[in-house]
This record gives sequence, C-alpha cells and structure tokens, in this order.
Amino acid sequence: MKKQSFKKQLNHLLAVTVLTTSSLSGITLATSPAVSAATVSTSKIKLNEKDAVKKFHKQFKNVKIDEIQLETKGNKFVYEISGADNQKEYSADIDAKSGKVTNTKSEALENGEQKTNLDLDKAISRKKQANKIAEKAAKKGQGQSWTLENDNGTPVWDVEVVNGQKSTEVKVNAQNKKVISVEADD
Repeated sequence: MKKQSFKKQLNHLLAVTVLTTSSLSGITLATSPAVSAATVSTSKIKLNEKDAVKKFHKQFKNVKIDEIQLETKGNKFVYEISGADNQKEYSADIDAKSGKVTNTKSEALENGEQKTNLDLDKAISRKKQANKIAEKAAKKGQGQSWTLENDNGTPVWDVEVVNGQKSTEVKVNAQNKKVISVEADD
C-alpha cells in the first residue's frame, strides 16, 4: 500500500511540476503521469543481452561490441548497444520486449580513438547471475538498470538496485562474479 501511495504522490508531483512550468511560460501541455524506473516491471524484459546483440549485428555487421546498457525509457526497457570497427562507432536502441530496433546511428572515430571490445562469451549473464549478485549485495531492492562495459580490461556489470526511494549501485566483475563495489545513494 505504501508503494502505491508513493507512486501516486510521485506522479502527481511530476504532473504538477510539468503543468506549473508550462503555465509559467504561457504554454499549456497535456501530459500523462511519468513512469519512474522503479515502477516498470522487469517481467517486460523478453530479450536477453545476447539476443539484443544479435539484433545489433543485423544492423551493423562485423562490429565489435564495447558497451551494453539496459534501462527504462518511458514505460519500457530498452537496450542501448554501442560498438566500433576500425573507422566508425555505432549505436542502436532495441526494445527489450519486442526486439524492435528503434534508433541507430554511426559516426567516425576520432583520430587515434580505440574502443575496448567485450567478450560476451566470457561474461556472466545479466538476469541469471549479475542481477542476483547485485541484489544480494544491496541487501534490498530490485535491479532496474544494467550496464556491461570494460573497466581496465575487465568486463564489469554496473547494476542499479532500487528499493523505494533508495538506489544502490553495485559493480560486479563479469568474469569471476565478485562484487567490486557497493555504493548506496542517500
């Protein structure tokens, strides 16, 4: 009951803020209540990171992946995958429920810029391993945002675990499954 009450209060506060801000500038906007990351159910995630990477590779062949993010955009989870070849860097947004590629872009690498590639075959999975390790390390809450990237040559899952208004960032070594750090936001 408290969780539902908090969501209603948050949505009301956001709507009032948007309408007040809009009214002050002489523009009235019709808005629907915003959805916070804590209110989007992870059951909407149907695509795992390896399947999302396959969708990315259909768009960009022979591109090495350097980062995978999964977070909420609006009321749904979206993968943001980036990678590079020898000349360009590429990125794509992929809906985690439908698998639809919604946004792609590419741009030339800056002179001398090199990306560190992820070896996904050696990294633990987001759902079955990294998320469970992070939730246990945070003690309470549910994973709501995940990033897999190289940190000094080591693949690391950075997981945001949300418990009500509290957020805890947990970094997990994606090879040996050890918790690197736990930082709680107050």
